[in-house]
Amino acid sequence: MARAIRMAIRKRARPGGYGSKASSSTRRSPPSRRRSPTPAAPAVGVSTSSGGCGGPAAGRRSLRRNPFTARASRSQGSQVQEAASADVSVIYERFVKLAKPYWTKESNENARQAQLMLAGVFALTLGCTGVSVLFNFLGRDFYNALAEKNVDGFWHQMQVYLATIPCVIPVFVFRDYFSSKLQLQWRKWMTQNLTREYFDKRRYYKLQGERIVDNPDQRLSADVNAFTDTALGFSLTILNCVVDLVSFSNILYSIYPPLFGVLIVYAIGGTAISLQIGKPLVEINFKQEKTEADFRYSLIRIRDNAESIAFFRGERKEVEMLDNRLQVALDNALRGIVKSRDLSFFQSFYKYIITLLPAAVIAPLFFRGEIEFGVINQSSSAFSHILTDVSLVVFQFESLAGFSATIDRLGQFVEALEESEDHHHHHQEMMMSEESAPAGEKTEEVLKPKQVIQLRQASDDKSHTILSVEDLSLQTPDGESKLTEHLNLSVQKGDSLLVIGRSGVGKTSVLRAIAGLWNVGEGTVTNYRSRTTPGGGGEANRGREDLDVFFLPQRPYMVLGTLRDQLLYPFNDSESASARHTDEDLSKILQDVLLGDLLDRCELETEPESESCGLDADMDWSSCLSLGEQQRLAFARLLVNKPNLAILDESTSALDVQSEEKMYELLKRFGISYLSVGHRPTLLKYHKQVLQLKREGEEYSAALMESSEMDMETYLLSS
Repeated sequence: MARAIRMAIRKRARPGGYGSKASSSTRRSPPSRRRSPTPAAPAVGVSTSSGGCGGPAAGRRSLRRNPFTARASRSQGSQVQEAASADVSVIYERFVKLAKPYWTKESNENARQAQLMLAGVFALTLGCTGVSVLFNFLGRDFYNALAEKNVDGFWHQMQVYLATIPCVIPVFVFRDYFSSKLQLQWRKWMTQNLTREYFDKRRYYKLQGERIVDNPDQRLSADVNAFTDTALGFSLTILNCVVDLVSFSNILYSIYPPLFGVLIVYAIGGTAISLQIGKPLVEINFKQEKTEADFRYSLIRIRDNAESIAFFRGERKEVEMLDNRLQVALDNALRGIVKSRDLSFFQSFYKYIITLLPAAVIAPLFFRGEIEFGVINQSSSAFSHILTDVSLVVFQFESLAGFSATIDRLGQFVEALEESEDHHHHHQEMMMSEESAPAGEKTEEVLKPKQVIQLRQASDDKSHTILSVEDLSLQTPDGESKLTEHLNLSVQKGDSLLVIGRSGVGKTSVLRAIAGLWNVGEGTVTNYRSRTTPGGGGEANRGREDLDVFFLPQRPYMVLGTLRDQLLYPFNDSESASARHTDEDLSKILQDVLLGDLLDRCELETEPESESCGLDADMDWSSCLSLGEQQRLAFARLLVNKPNLAILDESTSALDVQSEEKMYELLKRFGISYLSVGHRPTLLKYHKQVLQLKREGEEYSAALMESSEMDMETYLLSS
């Protein structure tokens, strides 16, 4: 039985780690769930006034209370550790931070149910240990009857064995079933909460833009799955070890106390040597996770950019880059194999000595006739059980190394989310201090420039202003480069403003500041709301207050889903945005943007009767539509949402002149004000005013004029 346990433990190495032959798709259950009951016996306009920096921040509200980040924040300026940690205290702290929220009522409303299920799994685990003890004694009696050549006793013990096995199998089966179900529920809860925190306050954008952590997709999918699976498995293993230790220690100590002492010394020595040999595996497993994710990401990029690669005939270069990333992963894997080999030498020696050690110590007692032959088998079984329990580090070091890497990666991810939360709260506190300080009594800290752009939400004023930008001095997110200086901008209902300037002057960066994506700098961006957010208030619509301003980038985002989903994004069928538009309305808008033929497309299905067509067709739209079609579909999405202001960042760059003219006519017909950024000469006639941005060295300037006043030569030189 002990050998079966050890083999199950060794097979449970972390995917991507060493000692594991199974891929992540065929990952085995945690060791505690793999123990079998094997017995021991048989086996716009630009204003001239300067803008201010005062006013409350329009920070996005939280999607919900964050169980991982809503705890004691670290001090300002702390950095996310970007490497594997060999410090046990750091790993333990991260483990507690990741594991604790699911089991506490403050974070999980279903914590009581999870606790009861965990208690049931623990009870079944205790039952499994009881079965092992039972088979230990049955094995002793079985071998005693065999040694004494007691035919009747032998067959009686055989019958007892056969009768006992079907009675105890349900204990093992239901332990595995309920522990797997509990792991699945834990994974679901943890993934959903981390995902919500990842999207809350646009953290996903910050983490991606600033490269704070690599491959968040892998951390949210594979690492969360591995963490919950392995954490629960190790918890049950430790419980099983403790119970085993108590149960079999009494048996072994009652047979021959010195044998128990030999076991303790052997286990301590084995643990110390294993730690010394296998310590580098923690860092190797951490790096392997990253290199494998990087290689997989390269393959995904090829899939998403297949046409561009084909046009460039870049197959040879892509293969070369893939080979390089694969080689990095394989070189690191080889390091792991070498270290695993060294550890296996010791583990194999350690394991085979177990077979001889108890017999060698207790054999003299049998030779003197002081014990029966069955006692030798019983002592060997008890010795193996206890040694497996106290040698957890020796037998599972490779699994523990992989688990430590998982904890490190998830811990870094949560710490990155916390760092974003700390920055958000610090920004809010500084602005609140300015608002609460009496006039003339503001402290030196309050008066000091905060270097953070303020975002406001305000009600529509009598001037029908939609958007105002006051004294905007924008910097790159790292604060290293200045992009604009003291820009003032006002867009009112009915305005159509074209922003032009040479590449690199900061046109798109200003749009990012308006959207709240970049906030490093000074100034105020105010969005005047004049309509109720679609879908009403409540949790479902938090963070959507700024949809009166709708952004269309040059490359539109095509969501995974049906054609209807493309049009209704960012809302879904359960929200009132879709209720305001019937299928006939959506079809009419598609025809308006010259995409009526999409209604005739059908999703290819293996079952003809389940074929979906028209608005219900579910395809990979980013692959089956050209860029021009995607841009027109984005305009359809804009018309469905019908905001007060549309901000277009070269949103017609892939359209022909006639299609571009049609799109701008639709904006006017739907009464949508718009601000465009672009270089095409054809844009000039669709706008009433032109804002020209210039930068010469360190000097920045902005000039507003009527589009009729700008001749084409000046326009071409400016854009």
